[in-house]
Amino acid sequence: MTDTGSDSMHPGLTITVYRVDPETMKRTPVYSRSLSPADEPVFSLAFPPCRCFRCTKGG
Repeated sequence: MTDTGSDSMHPGLTITVYRVDPETMKRTPVYSRSLSPADEPVFSLAFPPCRCFRCTKGG
């Protein structure tokens, strides 16, 4: 990834899963993962992005 100086503005994505106590509504973190920004934008709604000929050619 080319350093454009925007990494501090777009640090990536953090996903956290919590366990919630239904009586007190207290959140307890169970799992957390941080993902860095993508090298290029994704142009497909498929997950993971599909790389077949039809999808990459916009068909």
